[in-house]
Amino acid sequence: MSKPFKVISIDPTRRVVEEIELKNNSLRAVYDHIGCQCIDIVCRQPNGDALTVDDEALLVEPQPPAFQFDGYYGRIHGIAIVTGCDDEGNTIAPASTVEEIRQKVKFIGDVYTEPFLMVVSFDWP
Repeated sequence: MSKPFKVISIDPTRRVVEEIELKNNSLRAVYDHIGCQCIDIVCRQPNGDALTVDDEALLVEPQPPAFQFDGYYGRIHGIAIVTGCDDEGNTIAPASTVEEIRQKVKFIGDVYTEPFLMVVSFDWP
């Protein structure tokens, strides 16, 4: 049986950053909380934390409210969650506190962001 999984939720509609419990550590639980069908992991932090966001938020009309996250180049639309990552790449509870995340979030409300595609090329050894 799965156990509840603690994450930090950033909700730009309610303008709230809070610790919540997902019903378990599953992709379905993340989809259900964020309200999406496709996610992306962005803004990796030195402590292993990162934001999980709706990968298709820029494609809906109207776009959900947005926020900026310190250290990230663009706007993030819709609910995001902060999770951590262990040495094996597994998703774990975040190392950051709710207060640390609050300090990085600036809610900007209803704005339009032009969808874009960023392709990054890696030179593999």
